Amino acid sequence: MKKSSEEVLYQAEATYKDLLLRKNLKLRIFETVVFVLGMLVASSILDADSDTFKLIAFAIAIAVVGLFPFLYKLVLQPKYTLTRTHLIVSMSGKETAFPLNEVEPVIEGRHIYRLSGKRESLMVSREFLGHLNERLRYFQNKAKRR
Repeated sequence: MKKSSEEVLYQAEATYKDLLLRKNLKLRIFETVVFVLGMLVASSILDADSDTFKLIAFAIAIAVVGLFPFLYKLVLQPKYTLTRTHLIVSMSGKETAFPLNEVEPVIEGRHIYRLSGKRESLMVSREFLGHLNERLRYFQNKAKRR
């Protein structure tokens, strides 16, 4: 769904920090599975009491937690656009538009929102979330006036 540039209120791409701190549940589970598989492989090759195993376990943890956000940014290319009436989420080149009347924060002040009935984690900056919350308050006040 393409919106004209005059309708776009705010646009943001996810940064490394956003992807590190605001991952959705699927990505967190994926990281956990990769870490566990890495630990199983390392434990089958090395003695669990050895210093080498401990060093490799630490390296696996750093690789999973520290390097995966770069991978997510390359693969997912998350981009968020806020217009007057919609929140547009672009992941892996697939764009989905959510009307703002179907967007609501699940926990106030956090990055988890209900988008058309589904809980989603928005992997975007606090600044963007602030603009989104401001726009949602505008929609709520507009609905109350009717």
